[in-house]
Amino acid sequence: MTTAAIRALFRPELGTIYLDAATYGLPPRPTVEAMARVLTDWQSGRADWRRDWEPVAEEARGFFAALIGAREEEIALVPTVSVGMGPMVASLRAGDEVVVPDDEFVSVLLPLRVAAERRGVTVRTVPFAALAESVDARTRWVAFSLVQSQGGRTAPLSAICQAARAHGARVLVDATHAIPFVEIAADLPAIDVLLCHGYKHLLSPRGAGFLYLRRDRWDDLPPVAANWRSAAPLYTRSYGGPLSPAAGARRFDVSLDWFAWVGARESLALLAAWQRAGALAPVRDLARALADRLGAVPPQSSIVSVAVDDAATVLAHLSAAGIRVAAPGGRIRLAPHVYNTAEEIERAATVLAPFVTR
Repeated sequence: MTTAAIRALFRPELGTIYLDAATYGLPPRPTVEAMARVLTDWQSGRADWRRDWEPVAEEARGFFAALIGAREEEIALVPTVSVGMGPMVASLRAGDEVVVPDDEFVSVLLPLRVAAERRGVTVRTVPFAALAESVDARTRWVAFSLVQSQGGRTAPLSAICQAARAHGARVLVDATHAIPFVEIAADLPAIDVLLCHGYKHLLSPRGAGFLYLRRDRWDDLPPVAANWRSAAPLYTRSYGGPLSPAAGARRFDVSLDWFAWVGARESLALLAAWQRAGALAPVRDLARALADRLGAVPPQSSIVSVAVDDAATVLAHLSAAGIRVAAPGGRIRLAPHVYNTAEEIERAATVLAPFVTR
């Protein structure tokens, strides 16, 4: 599929340059059409949930595994990052230390804070850039966003994993702002747990997320959200009986938001195909071109962030010019995707450049 054909699958508002995939990604046409069908089927009562809605989530599981270089049986289906934190947090005991960046996103940080308050876990916060060197013999886990949502900084994943191995620590990564634009396959064998929500760069509905658990963690972490869908055999047990976890990471599945997964299946299928075809690399090129025009640090992901004196004023100016971005932490954040063009990047840079403080 050509770049033009890919862009033709999207319909941003006429006159809008949408550079805000880090807030939410735009859905491609097949995703929108699938969700329209599912609403009609629900309304009519003709849908069969086991035939029509459950299997698409299994397909999405496989597509996500392909995106990150994992096996399908290593992926669990979860609704949010904070829910996906559950097994790791439940495994912590009094005295265990978790190293976390001091400005970590709260969906990773707050479950750990609860464990610290209620169970005596130690949460040691360190500068984001110092994660690798901060792992030592005291560390049980190191938990962090691979790409920070507030500014797009990318953690030195290989160095962190190497430090964790050297000290017998475990690694938890929130890759929501990294996948599919940051390659992680080479480091995946050294990652114990990886989380990724789908509604941003994976162009999926909110409520469809993924939890990767390395094979040797399946029996090591407790399936604290155990439910009818995470039991074995699937679909045959709803009442009574013993704990019977499913094989593999499916034991960590959470009961599905069906409609979200109907949409996610379509978006993930396209992303996996685009990855195989090399169609995602141009997005990184757009981000680097944008950073170059704005005098910013070249990103390792798709996110570009620049400092301005008055973010609210700049946001209003960009909005008036039809350019959609965000301003977390008072910085202007831009996140292109496959639906953006080089001309849009140039236009956005021209409008924003006078406001950038260097």
